[in-house]
Amino acid sequence: MSIKTSTEPTKRVTLSHKDKSNLGDLKAQAVKHQTQPENYKDKVVIKPWGYEFLIFENEHVAVWFLYIKKDHSTSMHCHPSKRTSLIMLSGQALCNTFRHRYFLSGGEPLIIEAAVFHCTKALSLDGIYVIEIETPPEKLDLVRLKDNYGRTDLSYEGQSQMVTEELEKYHYFYFDKEHYKQQKYTIRDLFSISMQDFDKENLILNSNTLYCVCKGSISDNHDSIIVDTGEVESEKYLQQMNIKVDTKTTVMNINFLDKR
Repeated sequence: MSIKTSTEPTKRVTLSHKDKSNLGDLKAQAVKHQTQPENYKDKVVIKPWGYEFLIFENEHVAVWFLYIKKDHSTSMHCHPSKRTSLIMLSGQALCNTFRHRYFLSGGEPLIIEAAVFHCTKALSLDGIYVIEIETPPEKLDLVRLKDNYGRTDLSYEGQSQMVTEELEKYHYFYFDKEHYKQQKYTIRDLFSISMQDFDKENLILNSNTLYCVCKGSISDNHDSIIVDTGEVESEKYLQQMNIKVDTKTTVMNINFLDKR
């Protein structure tokens, strides 16, 4: 089935009173910290629901690639200090927050503001692939409210849950800062991911593509920001307005391949 992007702006989940109340209660609880590596490059983090790995990082964002197995779910958690943008790459998922339930399919993004509790469950038989953009890049900024795997009192997974060999089994890839302009990755002929740097150039909008700003912003002719750092919008939405890419902007392009 061919994935189509939307003409609508990306949905946003804002902070609720229930988010604030639960976070206030949890902050007083002790969390067991696990030993972390110096960096997360060339590592796959094994999760009870699947796995994830870092694909790009700068001083503004960290971008992670997730695989979630069918009927498995991330914990009901929040990031008190960072915004999260989720991009469904394949399959169907249910993302729960205190405000709403979101049924997401491949090609759909969702922006979750800081401190909003959320969990993502895979509904598809083959599981789901997801991109997660964290702004700013603080991996230990994590509070778990509920977890099906007994991790509510644990911090982010430590080195003992990370693998560094046979990474190709996990479709591992990474955009190196020195060479990412020449890099492009295609996963299972479903989607391709690439990076671009801009310095006053125009952004050429390609069909069935999501654009995530990893540095800088995309604005309209009145200098109002349309896509800020860490946010994502589709080419169909951006085509409806006159846009410009601000100086020294880095954009990740996610193109969904036509499978008809």
